Amino acid sequence: MDPFALQQEARKRTSWLVVLATVAVAATIAVTGFVLTVASWALWLAFLDRGDFMADSRASGIAEFTSRHPDILMACFAIAAIVILSRWLSSYMSLSSGEALMKEMGAKRIVRRKLPYEDDANASRLRLFNVCEEMSIAAGLDMPSVWLLEDVPGVNALAAGTAPSSAAVCVTRGALDNLTRDELQGVIAHEFSHILNGDMRLNMRITALITGITAVARMGRGMLSLFDSRSGSNAVRWSGGGSSRGGKRGGGGLAFIVIYFGTAIALWLVGSIGAFFARLVQCAVSRQREFLADASAAQFTRNPEALARALRFASLADAIRGGRNFEAWKEDVSHMLFSGGVEHMFATHPPIYERIRRICPRGIDGDASLKSRVAKIISDRRARGREYERRLAEGVARSKALKAAVATLADAPLQYSAISAVRDPAKAGDILIGLLRGRAPEGWEGPLTASARRTLALRCVNTLRDGAPPSERRRWASEATRVVQEDGEYDSFEMMVMASVRRRLLDGDKGVRIVPARTLLPQAARIISTVALFGRDPASGYAAAEGKLSLFGAGLPPMPEPYSDAEELLSALKALVALPPLAKRELLTGLRETMAQDGVVSDDESNYLAAVADAIGAYGWGQMQVKTNVGAKI
Repeated sequence: MDPFALQQEARKRTSWLVVLATVAVAATIAVTGFVLTVASWALWLAFLDRGDFMADSRASGIAEFTSRHPDILMACFAIAAIVILSRWLSSYMSLSSGEALMKEMGAKRIVRRKLPYEDDANASRLRLFNVCEEMSIAAGLDMPSVWLLEDVPGVNALAAGTAPSSAAVCVTRGALDNLTRDELQGVIAHEFSHILNGDMRLNMRITALITGITAVARMGRGMLSLFDSRSGSNAVRWSGGGSSRGGKRGGGGLAFIVIYFGTAIALWLVGSIGAFFARLVQCAVSRQREFLADASAAQFTRNPEALARALRFASLADAIRGGRNFEAWKEDVSHMLFSGGVEHMFATHPPIYERIRRICPRGIDGDASLKSRVAKIISDRRARGREYERRLAEGVARSKALKAAVATLADAPLQYSAISAVRDPAKAGDILIGLLRGRAPEGWEGPLTASARRTLALRCVNTLRDGAPPSERRRWASEATRVVQEDGEYDSFEMMVMASVRRRLLDGDKGVRIVPARTLLPQAARIISTVALFGRDPASGYAAAEGKLSLFGAGLPPMPEPYSDAEELLSALKALVALPPLAKRELLTGLRETMAQDGVVSDDESNYLAAVADAIGAYGWGQMQVKTNVGAKI
C-alpha cells in the first residue's frame, strides 16, 4: 500500500465531487427557481381580473410575466438558493469536525486518564482505547479521539473528521461487548485506513451534499403536510368560495389550492430526483473506498481472518436494532459506517460476502461459532467481558500488536510507566520540558535512546493538544520555546519538537490550499541541503535526492545554502504543508536517499526526517519503512 498515492487519489475524487456538487446544487436551484416562478405566474393569472383563466394563460405567457416583474423572478431564484445553500452550509458546519458529529449522534468520549485499571467496569473501554493507540502507531497517524455509542447494541463503527489531526473514531456498544480483541482490532484498523486514505472529508462533503439537495424535497413535503387529515384542528381549512380582484367569486380559493398543491408536488419531485442522483454518487464512491479500507486494515493488523470474522459477525447481528439516537442518523452517515446493513440498490457498501472473499479467499474458520455468538449475545456478554479483563491486565506495552507496530516504525519499546505518564495532560508538559533538557521521565529504566526520546516527545505534544485547554497549550508552547532558545541555537531534536509544538499546539487544524510542488522547490532544496550536512559527503548526499523528485520540476538546483536560522527553517516546513501528498512522499524519499548515501543514519538525520514528516503533515510516512536505526549500516 502506498498511503501517499491513496491520499492523492482521494484528493482527486474530492475535487471531482466539489465540481459535481456545484453542478448538482446549481441545477437544483435553477429548477426550483423555475418551479417557484411558474407558481407565481399562475397566481398572477388567477387573481387578476383578466377574464377566463385558461384564455389568459395563453395570452399572457410566462415571458410576459417575467419581463413585467423581474423582481419576482429574482426573488424566486433567491428563495431557491437560500433554501438549498443554507441547508447545505448548516449541515457542513455541523459536520465541521469529527467531535461535532459524535456529539450530534449522542456518542460519549472515552478519555484514557479517566479510566483507571482498578475499575473493572472500564475494562472494555480501556481495551478499545488501547487498540486505537496500537493502530495509530501501526498507521503512522495521530491518535484520534475515541467515542462510544452506549445505547446501540448492533455491531458497527465509523471514523469522522475533516483532517487526520482532528479525526474521531466511534464504535457501538454491541461491537465493544461482542467482538473479540482481534476482531475489534480489525474493525478499528478499517476505520483508521479511512483516515489515512483521505476518505473522511469526502464522506463529510457527500453528507452535506445530500442534505442540501433534499432540502427542496423536505420543503415540498412540509407544504403537503399542512393538509394532512391526521393533523385535526391544526389542518388548514378552506371555504369553497373566494374572490378575485375584479369581484369574480367562487374560483379564487380553488385556484389557489390547485396552484399550491402543484407547487408542493413539483418541489418534492425536484428534491427527490436530486437526492436520487446524489445517492448514486454516494454509493459509487463509498463502495470502492470500502474495498480499499478492508485491504489496508488487513495490512495494518496482518490478520485478515479476524477482520473477515468481524464482517460476518456484524452482518449476522444486524437484526439487533440499535438505539433511536443512532437510527435517526443512520441514513445520513450510512456511507461512513463499518457495516452498511441491508443490501439494496442504494447500498453504500459492497456485499459482505464479496468483502470477505477479497481479504480472506480461503474462508473463515469457526463460522458456526459466529452464529452461536449472535444467538447468545445477551447471555454471554458478561462472560466475555471477564475474559477481556484478564487479557487487558498484561498492559499495552506488552501487547504483541503494539510491539509489532513499534518495531515497524523502528522505535525503541516504550515502558508502560512512561506511556501512562505522557497520557496525563497534567504531567505531559513537565515531561516534554525534561526531554528538551535531556532528562528521562521519572521511572524510566535504562538509557534514553534517540528514537525513544523522539517518540516520548511527540506523545507529550499529542497529549497536550488533546487534553489541555487552549491557555495551557499556549503556556507549554511558550515554555518549550524558552527552553530551546536558552543556548541561542536549535539542535536537531529541538527542531523536531518545535515543529511539532507549532503545528499541534499553536497552528491547530487549519485548512491548507494545495499548490504545485515546483513552486516550493527552493524550500525543499534547502531542506535537503540542511540534512545533507550531517553526512560525510554533503554534495553527494544532496545529489542523491535528485532522482526522487520528479514532481518538483526539471531537477534540483545547485546545492543551496543550508538553513542556519531555526525560525527560517520552521517557516519553510510550514510552507511545505501545501505540497500534494505524492510530492510529500517524494520529498521524504529524497531525504532518505540523502541520509543513506554515506551508509550511516545519525541521530541528527533521524530527528530531521521525523521533524520534516511531522511538520508537513505526511500522514502514513512510517509505512514507507524508512529505516532509521541509529548508527546502523544501511
